[in-house]
Amino acid sequence: KVGRLRNHDDGEHIVRAEEGTPRTMWVVIEGQVAVRAGVTVVCTLGPGDYFGEMALLAPELDRNVDVVTCGSTQTFELRREHLLGLCSSSPEIALGVMAELARRLHDTTAALRSILGSSPEARAAAAELGLSLADEVDDSVDIIDQPRRPE
Repeated sequence: KVGRLRNHDDGEHIVRAEEGTPRTMWVVIEGQVAVRAGVTVVCTLGPGDYFGEMALLAPELDRNVDVVTCGSTQTFELRREHLLGLCSSSPEIALGVMAELARRLHDTTAALRSILGSSPEARAAAAELGLSLADEVDDSVDIIDQPRRPE
């Protein structure tokens, strides 16, 4: 058994950021879900899209968004051990997840670049968050560098 199909009612919370949901990811089969940070809808996902993969790949990270159904929705639930098995037997699955994570990181970096700009205030705010903004923007390089964690 690799995972299980789940049926969700309209407005159902599949993930709650503050509740430390089990280490599971979901693939939307039918319907849509809204990914929310507080009251802000970050994005809407539909059939073929997935969410929760970061919790599987880095279980030490806390969930930081809510995911709520928009109408009747069907998902496929996949636990960490199942994903790892699938990635071992089908490396293209791992590459697909990595590509999607790279796209999401790229989009987040672009959004931060747009929000923060390059003003002294933005640089001070970034420094307060432990981030540094590069002097010049180069699309081939992320402008936000996070310090490495000690090993």
